[in-house]
Amino acid sequence: MEKQNNAREFTRLAVPVNVEVKVDGNIVAVGIAHNISMNGILLHSDQKLEAGSICETHIILGEEDPVVIVSHGEVIRSDEQGIAITFSGIELEGVPYMKNLLLYNAPDTDKIHDEFSTHVGLHKK
Repeated sequence: MEKQNNAREFTRLAVPVNVEVKVDGNIVAVGIAHNISMNGILLHSDQKLEAGSICETHIILGEEDPVVIVSHGEVIRSDEQGIAITFSGIELEGVPYMKNLLLYNAPDTDKIHDEFSTHVGLHKK
């Protein structure tokens, strides 16, 4: 598991899960997450999307009877490194699953807990 140090509000963690990206209700990209945080995702995909596209991201946990974490956001960039999406929100029922996904994959769970405690949802307190 890869931890990237940067000035971001939330730690990005390498969590290789399946992801679908929808625009206007249609699947426009599928791929594997390279890294995920509470406020964004970078995924590897053969498809490219236009920067600025408003989208819905489905993070798929498990194969049989999967849990799907649905987030809403915007494509920041789409290039050879992948599709970078910033989240504007995560649907309420997916928040506990997202938190657990990050905690279970974090080398430093105290840091992740601190990030959760200093934010209300995706925003600083």
